[in-house]
Amino acid sequence: MSNINDATTKTHLLGGVIDMGTHNEGVCAKECFCQKREGKLNNSVAYLCGPIDDADDDGVGWRRTLTEELNDCFGVKVLDPTDKPFKKDDGESYEEIGAEKVNTMTLKKEGRYEELADKMRKIVRTDLRMVDLSDFIITYLPRNVVLCGTIHEIVTATESKKPTLIVVEGGRQYAPNWLWGMLPTHPHTEGQSGWLFDSFDDLKDYLYQVHEGIDPAPKSSRWVFMDLNSRR
Repeated sequence: MSNINDATTKTHLLGGVIDMGTHNEGVCAKECFCQKREGKLNNSVAYLCGPIDDADDDGVGWRRTLTEELNDCFGVKVLDPTDKPFKKDDGESYEEIGAEKVNTMTLKKEGRYEELADKMRKIVRTDLRMVDLSDFIITYLPRNVVLCGTIHEIVTATESKKPTLIVVEGGRQYAPNWLWGMLPTHPHTEGQSGWLFDSFDDLKDYLYQVHEGIDPAPKSSRWVFMDLNSRR
């Protein structure tokens, strides 16, 4: 399999796992998935939800890979809490990784709790605002990782009637029990129970149906597509 950064031969990878087509000599093959970019999902906005504090690599890796594939294959724009789209002159920092994560842990360790609370209130407000602005959210739940903000964002999205799609490491059998009573879970197929998915491959199959204008179960009515480019 070719390197995803290879300039001459590029293989599309979804979530770092699924081969979705190859570019040879810089030209996309006719059968390549990204030829189907024009569709319902084009120009929609996805928020990438998942643990950061206790995740390997702060949850950066899967988000970077998925961002590229959502854009290349579906024309989806992404809001990523590990790469927030701030205006450069904003003057505030709402980041959660790198030096800002070290700073947050220092505030906690030194007992500077009011500074910690002030910092985290801004981050919570910003991340929930990104959930607000999204058309749908994609969550990755690794196993044996503490969840807090992730659950908050899932609840916010479901209460807003947004499609809330969750990929569970190891398969849906490891999804927290509460999610089975909170999300649509029908139909049960080989890799999917409603909005709970066993893998990024199964998620891709579902998104392909949405993109092609097929009304996928469950809750197809929650997919609302607007052409904001038609407005000034």
